[in-house]
Amino acid sequence: MYRVVFYCPDKHIEYDGNTPYRTGVGGGITARVRMAKALSKAGHEVVMVVNCPRRERIDGVEYIPLGQTRRMEGDVLIANTSGGAMDLMPLLDLETNVRLRLVWAHGTIKPTGLEKVGWDYLYAVSNFVAGVAHSDWGIPQDRIFVVYNAYEEELFSRAEDQNPVRDPFRLVYFSHPSKGLDTAIAVLKRLRAMNPRFHLLVFGGPGLWGQPDTGFPEAEGLIYKGLVGQRELARELMQCSYSICLQSREEPFGMTTIESMRAGCVVMASPVGAFEELIRDGKDGFIIRGNHCSDSVRKRVAMLIQKLSQDPFTMQELGYHARKSIWDSDTMASTWAGHWNWWFERSLQRGHIAHSDKFELCSNCGGIFLRLADGFHCIECGLYKQSTKLM
Repeated sequence: MYRVVFYCPDKHIEYDGNTPYRTGVGGGITARVRMAKALSKAGHEVVMVVNCPRRERIDGVEYIPLGQTRRMEGDVLIANTSGGAMDLMPLLDLETNVRLRLVWAHGTIKPTGLEKVGWDYLYAVSNFVAGVAHSDWGIPQDRIFVVYNAYEEELFSRAEDQNPVRDPFRLVYFSHPSKGLDTAIAVLKRLRAMNPRFHLLVFGGPGLWGQPDTGFPEAEGLIYKGLVGQRELARELMQCSYSICLQSREEPFGMTTIESMRAGCVVMASPVGAFEELIRDGKDGFIIRGNHCSDSVRKRVAMLIQKLSQDPFTMQELGYHARKSIWDSDTMASTWAGHWNWWFERSLQRGHIAHSDKFELCSNCGGIFLRLADGFHCIECGLYKQSTKLM
């Protein structure tokens, strides 16, 4: 087991280990809290040095406010910024004594100070982000490790125990409004012209990014829920049939996508960023090509949803496959620890490396795959490949 220290200097939102479950917060913070909790659950000693209000232990994780420690010690340090100033430079003001230094990259914006803080591996949340880090940031491929963000299985299992009833006419949008809320509302209007039973639930809002809520658009059939805790969100998603993820922003990962899929929703997503890594078009969701702002694309989505609403067998099949998403927090905690084991052992351990006579080599570079809990990771170019046995 390892002593793990998370460090995030972001100050635009104050939070602790309860915030995602109590009121909800953006994906970067949620992913950070979720992974710390999962690693603690797996038996690791975990410390979070972040913008929290007080020093306390939550879900086995020790939370320490920024400014209340000048020294960080442990086996693994995970430096991360996902909002605010996107600046890692404050790390240089602290004394660190660790064996493995990681930078966890959540997006396509290069953090300030990345070249100066010193690190062994860059953890990228998708193959897409890994590509940006290599091509735009100049990061060597063999120093990139792709680890997807995770959903929390316990939330959805508990929601399922309550036997939620799925509404065949309920759509959901839960993200920052700037990503594609206008398109979701436009699709809703087209659907209601065909059948007024269609309605759209909207979760999140500007508060996800620490911004003030300056008002919300109104439309027939639109229900604005705002920020809610993760438990309530899981219950609500279980009652939805379609998740609208239509946008032009190159999505670094797509937390909303995997959470929607685990809930059994059929995701309608644009082919931007990492979405095509998560969705198998026509099997567990749909990749909608074209400009999401165009009338033709919005009409096509509305017609597809209308057609699916009349085909319960296909909806059942799509939902079944969507729920097979493997990226839960326990699996990803095991994946992280597996990579650390390999790093510290510094040798190719039997049972960890996939050889060409038994498994595939990397299709991108021909390198050796490291086999971990979530699939295969190329140690040469950083590519992640889901195992077909897990699909």
